[in-house]
Amino acid sequence: MRPRLRARGGPSAWPWIRYGLGRVLQVAGLLITLVAATAFFGTPSTLAMLRMMLVGVLFFVPGWLLARKRPSSR
Repeated sequence: MRPRLRARGGPSAWPWIRYGLGRVLQVAGLLITLVAATAFFGTPSTLAMLRMMLVGVLFFVPGWLLARKRPSSR
């Protein structure tokens, strides 16, 4: 089965760009959360740690939504 082609020529690169952006956001969110967990370990500033972890989650969730399904490589 042939992949669908756009009217101007080749297949679109936007699904792969969206997927790559989603993966970058996921990794950034995980790294921010990891830094928050290690930087504030053993300190009394729990509120600052939770805020930084929330920032990590706010990066991760949109990335997860963008990269849920990998584009077909046909």
